[in-house]
Amino acid sequence: MARRRGFGEVERRKSARGEVTYRARYAMPDGTRYSRTLSTAMDAEAWLVAERTLVDRDEWTPPRARIAAEEKRKAEASSNTFGGFAERYLTERGLRPNTGRHYRHLLDTRILPYFAVMPLSAVTLGDIKTWRAALGPETESTNAAAYRLLRSILTSAEEEELIDRAPPKIRGAGTARVKKVTTPATFDELAVIVEGMPVRLRLFVILAAFVGLREGELLELRRSDIDGLIGRVDIRRKIDKDVIAGAPGACPNCGRSISTPKTAKGIRTVHVPPPFLPMLQRHLLEHAAPGIDGLLFPGERTDHMSVRYLTDQYRSAREAAGRPDLTIHDLRHTALTLAGQHGATAAELQARAGHASQTAMAIYQHATADRDLKLAEAIGETYERWSRSQNEK
Repeated sequence: MARRRGFGEVERRKSARGEVTYRARYAMPDGTRYSRTLSTAMDAEAWLVAERTLVDRDEWTPPRARIAAEEKRKAEASSNTFGGFAERYLTERGLRPNTGRHYRHLLDTRILPYFAVMPLSAVTLGDIKTWRAALGPETESTNAAAYRLLRSILTSAEEEELIDRAPPKIRGAGTARVKKVTTPATFDELAVIVEGMPVRLRLFVILAAFVGLREGELLELRRSDIDGLIGRVDIRRKIDKDVIAGAPGACPNCGRSISTPKTAKGIRTVHVPPPFLPMLQRHLLEHAAPGIDGLLFPGERTDHMSVRYLTDQYRSAREAAGRPDLTIHDLRHTALTLAGQHGATAAELQARAGHASQTAMAIYQHATADRDLKLAEAIGETYERWSRSQNEK
């Protein structure tokens, strides 16, 4: 039975399973009725009192509209926490798959456990210093990456005027000491490695060790990117090696994601040292996939080569050379060391490597394809002298 009162009424209700609830309801002057079911009579009475107060203050709006407004307010409040904004930052930036996964890991393991529920405007330099001090010193490189991401998120919040100003930078927090110093490969070691590779992969080692191409760039090179007469190589694309099949931009045959280099500076033109032009030309004739868009290093089904197969072949070759420490990426370090030894300026190294650098930007623009060709010729001359000395032994 409903119990009437000055404003509205409360009705005790019992379900078939014996559960008791209380429905509070009232009518507005236009005859529209509003109700709410609550678990206790006290809660039902309190709701009616609150509704009557809103009517008396001329602040009443339909309960459903108020619920929607409250949900919207909570959503906005959530987006103004560090965690809420960080999620939006991650989804709205159009990140590459690998970068997105890396940022996700940094957020989940390093940043959000400390900052997730903190309002953006409440994050201070002191908070950041305390957070950074709590990170384990054994993961220095990861800690530096986490700090860079944290800074980027806060800077974006400042740009969107969600905070007045991002906290000041902590000098050196975004960099980590280099723990591993790579020893470049010698010509003798490279000769053993090349000889130990399958014939169709020998050029792969040459382009990594003497030109400085990245593994992902090499795996996506096509006939149309190569001028076999002068040894010019245009770097326009790369593959993301661990992207899931079916992802946007994925190769239909292998599931790999094909994208442009990570930065605009990665799009570049480099040259093969002249002594290796016969190998390049022979490779184009005998090992590259057919057609103008045929891959330079195809897999067995003319799609991209398996990274596992490449790594297995390379591992055996480097061990034969006595360099079990030399990764495929270290071959690129060898190439850039050679370029530096042959007089490459900082700008020319930036151009040949495809690195972006704010500090080198001014001189970077003076690097030209003609100078890169001269560098390749100088490296080639040094290699030819070494080769002649080997033949004379």
